Amino acid sequence: MFLDTGNLEEIKKALQFPFFEGVTTNPTILLKENKPRNTHIANIPAKVVFVQAAGLTEEEIWEDVLRIQAIEPAEGTVIGLKIPAHEAGIKVIAKVRANFPNEIILATAIFSSEQGYIAALSGADYLAPYYNRMEVSGLDAAKTIEELRYVLDLQGLEDVKIMGASFKNSRQIMQALASGADTVTISYDLFLQMMNKPLALESIEKFNEHQAALPK
Repeated sequence: MFLDTGNLEEIKKALQFPFFEGVTTNPTILLKENKPRNTHIANIPAKVVFVQAAGLTEEEIWEDVLRIQAIEPAEGTVIGLKIPAHEAGIKVIAKVRANFPNEIILATAIFSSEQGYIAALSGADYLAPYYNRMEVSGLDAAKTIEELRYVLDLQGLEDVKIMGASFKNSRQIMQALASGADTVTISYDLFLQMMNKPLALESIEKFNEHQAALPK
């Protein structure tokens, strides 16, 4: 599981839970922090921090990849590359894999199984299908993940991991995992929602009341 945020306080709180593998970011997320990207990323204390390469053309995205590689991360942190899975981005994914074979690559902004398949063929380690964005656009997000996982396994690409992303509620997270996603990246608020269910909190409160009422 990954945390989809650039907020240092949220990251520190979430990383108290040992199952978080790292952090994912994008320009929209980082804009909320209102700090220079590379400086801010260098202060994130996670095992892996994915940083998105921006640009409209292959050349622009490649140049941003090189800028991301210049980041000096916190001790014990590895910087991963997030690259959009459109034509220009796919070319960059292949170029990164050819020139920097040890880089961790997350192909992002995936809205179809064929888009994810092409990104995997090009060398991506992770694929990020946008669950809620697909759903609100009338696409079957669960079916897309299921089909993508099936094709990856069938084509000898079983090591490529599907990282579900873009969730509106915790139910979507579980649907993505049930459909074949290997992991997910979620906001801190959704993480809290996964644990703090109103009915559970109500039951726990009642137990505590009864515990307090027991004879001393």
